[in-house]
Amino acid sequence: MTIKIVSRSSKLALAQVQEFIDVFSIKEYELINIKTRGDILSSQGEVLFDKANFVSDIEKSLIEEKADVAIHSAKDMPAEDTKNLNQLFFAKGQTRVVSDLLVFRKDTEPVFNINMRLGTSSLRRKMQAKFHLKAKNIVNLNGNIDTRIRKLNEGSYDCIILAEAGLSRLRYLLEDQNYIRLNHLTCSGQGALAVQWKNENKFSDIIMSADISSSAINLSDEINIEKSLLKKLNTNCNSAISLRARDGLLKGEIFGLKNYISFSGDQVDEVYKDIKENRGLELLNEHH
Repeated sequence: MTIKIVSRSSKLALAQVQEFIDVFSIKEYELINIKTRGDILSSQGEVLFDKANFVSDIEKSLIEEKADVAIHSAKDMPAEDTKNLNQLFFAKGQTRVVSDLLVFRKDTEPVFNINMRLGTSSLRRKMQAKFHLKAKNIVNLNGNIDTRIRKLNEGSYDCIILAEAGLSRLRYLLEDQNYIRLNHLTCSGQGALAVQWKNENKFSDIIMSADISSSAINLSDEINIEKSLLKKLNTNCNSAISLRARDGLLKGEIFGLKNYISFSGDQVDEVYKDIKENRGLELLNEHH
């Protein structure tokens, strides 16, 4: 039975589809690639747009039954679930690779100086570089991984921030590139993938009966807790918040323009109350 898989068309998106095929032991499939509105905006140099633009066009294919399942990066999934669609979060080996890397120009030492020209497009990463690295020269960076590393080595930047998970999925070897693994919390869902399908889809049983389903459900539980908090906070993909649920504990940071707060707790409502009492909602809104 052939399964129709829809995804974005980037090199990383195709690697993510291959990971789904490997993890769920898919034998027969047809691949449908879509250039989403998010891809178009990104190619035009836009930076601050909701990453739901990477998802909604693909979800439409499921709703219209042009495809059976969709594969997304979990971090692109909106906090609000789409009606009539199911999703399961997973990662190879069910271990999320969550770290960000600070990658330096080829043949330079991995020593960060606060005046270095640091490239990143993520508001969360910009704020972490500002507050945690004390960086003073943070500039926008867009494009796929190849483009970003090329811009780095051509001298447009001294260092850039990349997700370790993306590099790992592409088997991208940072030859002659030194890097530092940043000890920062990252965004919700980083390092995980999402498989999505329409309710009562004939392939639902195949997905849920896979050998990894129980561990995938555990990972999904973690990410859904993260999403529950993001929903209460009314955040979007451009909100300056780091977040991680693990072993029953929610931890994160919210960044404003001039300061930030840290939070932790084991109940979403309690964490939300703590954030509110510490002016976290005001900090989130300072960027709008």
